[in-house]
Amino acid sequence: MSEQSIIPLWNPIRVASEIAAGPIFQHLNSAAQHELSALSDMEAKVVCALTDPKPLDIVMPVLNAVLAAQYFEIFQALNLPPNMRVYEPCVGASNPVIIAAEAHSRGAANYVTINLNKNLCEQLKPKISHLTMSIQIIEGNAQQALALLAPGSFDVACFHHAVNDILQTAVSEPRGLDTTQIDWFPTERQMIEWLAEDARNGKMDQCGKPELLQIVGDAIRLVRPGGFLIFDHFNWQKFIGVDWFPWDLFYNFIPTTRKWISENNAPVSEIRLDGADPQWWMILQRNA
Repeated sequence: MSEQSIIPLWNPIRVASEIAAGPIFQHLNSAAQHELSALSDMEAKVVCALTDPKPLDIVMPVLNAVLAAQYFEIFQALNLPPNMRVYEPCVGASNPVIIAAEAHSRGAANYVTINLNKNLCEQLKPKISHLTMSIQIIEGNAQQALALLAPGSFDVACFHHAVNDILQTAVSEPRGLDTTQIDWFPTERQMIEWLAEDARNGKMDQCGKPELLQIVGDAIRLVRPGGFLIFDHFNWQKFIGVDWFPWDLFYNFIPTTRKWISENNAPVSEIRLDGADPQWWMILQRNA
């Protein structure tokens, strides 16, 4: 594991500036800009959005912008090139990585995602239609990534809140759920309950872990030597103590993924950036 000494990530005053008028704000669409401009006490709201697990009274426009700022600052800390190529499996309808890439590159980046769920894909498109960088959305399963994309062709692969989606898909498809067509969020509780059931019964080694390791392993091959993989996952405080929600499982998704990758002898080394809590974040560098 490599320790990197830099200015600590995600200072609330700096992040508030980035999302209120700075590089993140400038690359949001007009609707998101309007939502942010109407808010007061931005710094306090940023502090709330930076909390892990996420609190109950979070302001969603701020959360989305803060997530983009978090990736933006990581891109800067890793000194990624302005014309970087970004791969994001399982983006769903979430745009923080895309906004961060546009802001970091000032529109010079190339971004590719493989997106499984059609409804989420349609929700994503209007959020990013104003951006100037090259964006390619491939509708399909990230398990086919190496058949669609060239090894060594990306500078960074970003797994933004993707570990749970990959595992939920893996346990749901064998049960007959077509995850390409479902309305994702109303169906997610059932997917989580199936995932919790398999975890309790010790079945993750047969279904879940293999699919995740394949997608991560393919992402490692897609990233150039010296390139990076970035993972994040957050929980919501509202699920603490909820009887159906597998809190311990979700709380430990990043540590568990770290352990599985290490046991799989993947050709990567972990980079620790000051301010990125390893409970919720993991940054890997592909070995030369």
